[in-house]
Amino acid sequence: KRNEPALYRVHDRPSDDHISALRSVLSQAEIQRQRDELETLARRDPLTGLGNRRALFETFGAQQSGAQRLTGLVMLDLDHFKQINDRFGHAAGDRALEHFVDTCRAELRGTDAIGRLGGEEFGLLLPATNLEGGREVVERLRLRLKAVPSPKLPPSVGLSVSIGITELSADDLPERIMSRADMALYAAKTGGRDRTEALPPDDTAPPARTVANAW
Repeated sequence: KRNEPALYRVHDRPSDDHISALRSVLSQAEIQRQRDELETLARRDPLTGLGNRRALFETFGAQQSGAQRLTGLVMLDLDHFKQINDRFGHAAGDRALEHFVDTCRAELRGTDAIGRLGGEEFGLLLPATNLEGGREVVERLRLRLKAVPSPKLPPSVGLSVSIGITELSADDLPERIMSRADMALYAAKTGGRDRTEALPPDDTAPPARTVANAW
């Protein structure tokens, strides 16, 4: 055995330097994995799994310059959400939000992008969609939410949503289209809730909020 070929000798173990280098690579990979997870969490609403305000803004900007240009913007607000929380507790409010998001996933198209802006308010981006087509999309969503109750909520809880929609014009600015969608949502809320209001692009919209605090 003393003359055994080198192939069978057990003395070619990695050196300490190799082990140290391997540990460094694995450590860097773990750091990068953790960074990726934190970046994902920074863009995602933990309750619904939707993109948050930041993620929706980024998608909005990408669609403005991309091939699939944004043409419709929607603001949605669950009606009487505070009453659900006050009467049935915050757990019921969470179930209401989850049911609304499930309804959105069932009704919206694959190209549409929805995000939770905060509380019971959501934003929806409709690429390559004019005002009439966008209104049809959100009306289907509104009617389904009323027609299909959540099995996780008390039977007396009926969900409805108020919706404001606008369309991007050729020379529109992001802050102006956001302001118009917000105005349309306000009209839906003050007009009785559980309805969709549309505001076409024109030159009569008032000065908008700045992009930094538009939503």
